[in-house]
Amino acid sequence: MKKLMINRSLSGAFPEGFHEMDRHELIKYFAGDTDRCGIHDENRHVILSVSWSKPGFLGFLTDERSVLNGARLRLKLHLQRYRRLEKLNREIASRPAVGIRFEYQVTGTEFMQYSDLYVFKLGKLIYAVQLVARKECFEESQLLSEEFLRSIAVPA
Repeated sequence: MKKLMINRSLSGAFPEGFHEMDRHELIKYFAGDTDRCGIHDENRHVILSVSWSKPGFLGFLTDERSVLNGARLRLKLHLQRYRRLEKLNREIASRPAVGIRFEYQVTGTEFMQYSDLYVFKLGKLIYAVQLVARKECFEESQLLSEEFLRSIAVPA
């Protein structure tokens, strides 16, 4: 398995068929490549991305749930036919993570996508890990995502 270095603080292993996204892909799918990395399997139409940010002046008041709520509002405003499906909780890199599963329609197409979005805090940074996959192959994509999520760790 190949390793994805995440902000020099974390790493995650990714399965065969994926490649590390370059800046052009990150810009195409996420409108920017700053403070973000990801992997992509074009044949399965699966993207796993990780972004990070440092909360501003009142960072000590910022928690995972408030960041997730802000992300949810932005998704609702910008995604076509957005619908939250369920709330999610798990551990990532031995830290508690909160998340949501949602669906939306890809702009200009009839394709529906599902996505899992998790938020967790490590030190002073907030990380967001997102799985994006076509609705019809989401179950298989979740298995691939699970491998990646379980592998995220602070490098030794």
